[in-house]
Amino acid sequence: MHLAEKLMNADVKHRLAGLACILAGAAISWPTIFERIQLAQQGAASIRTWSVASALVGPLVIIGITLLVLGARTEPLTRDAETKRFKPLGAVIGLACLLAALGGSLGTMYVLRSYGYR
Repeated sequence: MHLAEKLMNADVKHRLAGLACILAGAAISWPTIFERIQLAQQGAASIRTWSVASALVGPLVIIGITLLVLGARTEPLTRDAETKRFKPLGAVIGLACLLAALGGSLGTMYVLRSYGYR
């Protein structure tokens, strides 16, 4: 196999992994966030939240978009392999994932509290 073919295969694998992350985030978002809000709108007696799972939605989507856009260039652009540290782009993506996780978890809880649930 030629180098160009290997790179293309790696690029396709990264982009497919990105698509899988986005689909997983979308799949998790329904039962953990949107279904809970729908139950609150319908006036359910009590609602159990999945705060850990709802915190995964945002990071999965962000990582998925990153992989989809950057493909095989993701690791070289986000991480220094020698020092095992994030590059600036990797740090920004990591911070975005952290904020998205907090937003998914705390945002869902805030919306449910606005409906009167604890």
